[in-house]
Amino acid sequence: MSRLPDWLTDRPITHRGLHGSGVPENSMAAFQASIEAGLPIELDVQLSADDQLVVHHDDHLQRLCGRQELVRQLSLQELTALTITGTDQQPLSFAQTLEFVDGRVPLLVEIKTGECRNLRAQAAAAALRDYRGECAVQSFDPLIVGWFAKNAPHVLRGQLSGSFAEKKDMSWATKKLLQNLGLNGISKPDFVAYEYRAINQARARLISQRWPLLLWTITAQQDMERAYALADNVIFEGFSPA
Repeated sequence: MSRLPDWLTDRPITHRGLHGSGVPENSMAAFQASIEAGLPIELDVQLSADDQLVVHHDDHLQRLCGRQELVRQLSLQELTALTITGTDQQPLSFAQTLEFVDGRVPLLVEIKTGECRNLRAQAAAAALRDYRGECAVQSFDPLIVGWFAKNAPHVLRGQLSGSFAEKKDMSWATKKLLQNLGLNGISKPDFVAYEYRAINQARARLISQRWPLLLWTITAQQDMERAYALADNVIFEGFSPA
């Protein structure tokens, strides 16, 4: 098992930045708060209608921006002109985010699943090519992670997994395959990031024998001790860890 850089194993990672009241997720304000705390940032990237990367978690714009469209239906210019509901913050392009963070804290970039997986991977790799800060990528899609193993092996890569309970259109067999990391032979990850609520001691031990293990998303201080007993590091939100 290869050793990861210390930031991936020793420093709790802020889920979509340090967001909270008046500070929305995946925003410049949330990222600034993470930087001030000296903590790594986990963020999400999606493709816009013109095949550019925007920092946004949901496929849909309704929850954060009150719009009926999908992210994929608007251009990057249109997306970054929106306002996140109830704040003065706007969605960021991935390029803007890299320029803003500028290596001040490490970045863990989740490449969201969906159509055009190779394009998503290529766009992320191109954006990170000249980035001088510490970073890693991760995805639930083993083929996206595998693209990095083949085409950009110098970029640290993680395989995301969990219960997939929200995936109502996913077959039972596919869920079991992904829950059990059955495609890691394709993705060849440097680490695994697993859903905290979907893991037990036995599964954590099996994973940790082969890969460094991160757990997502820890939402309360009382879960931190158990999480660190199971895994190397955590991705957290909603509180300030002691």
